Amino acid sequence: MKTIKDLNKKYLCMGCGACASICPVNALKMKLKDGQFYPVMDKDKCIECGNCIDVCPGISVSLNKLAEKFWPDNKWNFELGRFRKTYIGYSNDFKIRFNSASGGVATALLCSLLRKRIIDGAIITKMNDRNPLRAESFIARTEEEIISAQSSKYCPTCPVSIIKQLKDTSKEEKFAFVGLPCHIHGVKKLQEKEEWIRKKIILTLGLFCSHGVTTLGTNLILDKFAKGIKNLDKFQYRGRGWPGGVHVKYKNGEKYNISLDKYWPSFFAPYFFTPYRCLTCSDLTSELSDISLGDAWLKEIKERDNIGTSIIISRSEFGEKVLANIVSKEISLKEIPYYKVIEAQRGILKRKKIGVGSRLGLFKFLFKPIPKYDQKFKASFKCYIGAILILVNALISKTKLGIKILKFIPLKFLKKYCSYVFRYGGG
Repeated sequence: MKTIKDLNKKYLCMGCGACASICPVNALKMKLKDGQFYPVMDKDKCIECGNCIDVCPGISVSLNKLAEKFWPDNKWNFELGRFRKTYIGYSNDFKIRFNSASGGVATALLCSLLRKRIIDGAIITKMNDRNPLRAESFIARTEEEIISAQSSKYCPTCPVSIIKQLKDTSKEEKFAFVGLPCHIHGVKKLQEKEEWIRKKIILTLGLFCSHGVTTLGTNLILDKFAKGIKNLDKFQYRGRGWPGGVHVKYKNGEKYNISLDKYWPSFFAPYFFTPYRCLTCSDLTSELSDISLGDAWLKEIKERDNIGTSIIISRSEFGEKVLANIVSKEISLKEIPYYKVIEAQRGILKRKKIGVGSRLGLFKFLFKPIPKYDQKFKASFKCYIGAILILVNALISKTKLGIKILKFIPLKFLKKYCSYVFRYGGG
């Protein structure tokens, strides 16, 4: 495999954009196709240097090797990777906390770092102002821009492709990067290859992610629970309290609020509208980031918190220093034992860390390409059943007929079926 054009993009591409950032002749651009981002190559420009293949996290990622290289003295856990400390916390700014997905910690940290001139900006992702159903990644340089990007985006995005723009910034400027586990993998592989990227990006904030969702998923949610995708004025996936939900406003003034519990467990959690590469990913908690952030799905929090609380994992020495220096004014922070993080994400962690072995085995049996890991995952008969169900879900939701069936199938039946996916998906 010489270049990214030889890659089986359908099964290995994460759409992160690392290849576009490393290309020395700008021969690669990220474009949306079939609800996902893929690199498109200008063959006339390509010099076949092989850089794009070297940094592609879809082909391979060495979670253990890279984590041990960066943080050899950290604690280690199979579910969480290497880490220093684990916390729960939230932004002390009520507006930020209320309008974020789960606690507003990422927004609060970035605003504080920018205010203190520790960073000069951050690569983050927001919903496009002109097209409210499309996400766009950019370099934020003001607190207002950072706040504009708060909350979740359950749609494709390729923030790693923005890194190439940092070459045009001043040598002294430093930046943070916010992304999903696969995005962080791409950043780390770029930093291994390019010294200037190591110097530019001094902090990575990794968001917990069970899997990606194509644009077709959002289209279905709007068709089923609102008035479709036409004449949209504003759109938001989370926020306005916790756990929040989809907030829709049409140009005629009509508004719809679709709770997370209404659409996520039945349509997104069972791996409908999921890119195939996500099915072979083993990283839920962004194991290679300086600080990892996610929802605190703990019983004691769900019973009393309707605003938002984040799980926080510090992994690097610098990440821990950031938390220590900012905690007093910007965020409320409480250290918790690491097993509480596992408890908060138990079902998803099982599907990521246990079920992935059977999904990798199923793909191999079907002669589909799989990524190379430096970890060994066990397969089981029970999880093979879950792997088949998950693959079928991802497959049928890519077809027009499958989408029509999902649109009209009764939620009661769908929830019953999905319970089997969850039961067998992770042991």
